[in-house]
Amino acid sequence: MLEVDLHSHSLYSGCGVHTVLELLEAACKRGIKVLAITDHGTELKSSINSVFYERFINPFKDIKLLKGMECNPIDASGLIDLPSKFLPFMDVVLCGLHHNIKENLGAKKYTDMMIAAIKSNPAIDIITHPDDSSYPMQFERLAKVAKENGVALELNNSKILLKRVEPNRTRELIKACKNVGCQMVINSDAHAVTELGLDDSIRPLLEKENFPSSLLINDTNQKANHFIESRKINKLYKNI
Repeated sequence: MLEVDLHSHSLYSGCGVHTVLELLEAACKRGIKVLAITDHGTELKSSINSVFYERFINPFKDIKLLKGMECNPIDASGLIDLPSKFLPFMDVVLCGLHHNIKENLGAKKYTDMMIAAIKSNPAIDIITHPDDSSYPMQFERLAKVAKENGVALELNNSKILLKRVEPNRTRELIKACKNVGCQMVINSDAHAVTELGLDDSIRPLLEKENFPSSLLINDTNQKANHFIESRKINKLYKNI
């Protein structure tokens, strides 16, 4: 079970089934110390709520709330659907390929798109589910650029749990990050409270590849907080 979970979705995403308060309350009961609520960007027709970013104060003292967003590349230019007016209120910015982008464009095209997004948007902290088979990527090439920009690549527990990614594909991602020395993060990508903090689909794969804990940004609360705080200066950057 994760103590720091940096990827979860509420009702605002359209695909989550719980309110922000329900997620926080359930996370507290599961022993999670830090939870990032990272609803989707505008390209996926999410309901971005200004009150959440600008005015909501976490009422639970036993858990730290991080406000974020899981953004989407819009095209090959590096543009993402991150509203600049909310950026100063965000603690963490995720970016991943979703159904707003056509499938079957090839690994080079998707890798080019994600690299352009990283280079054009210093606010991006984490690339989500780069092992998604619907949008294949060139792992080592992506890992090198992510490392150069201090960005972590995600190990997404839900993708394996729901059998949407082959474990061997995730192992290839782990190997690439290990070879390059790129940071990784384990996230639940929870869309329901029963998924919060789950990491049991990922841990055996890390052990098989003997992945060094020094490259995991959220295996301790201290390391995760350092990662988040060290990148806050990038939230001063305005994208769109």
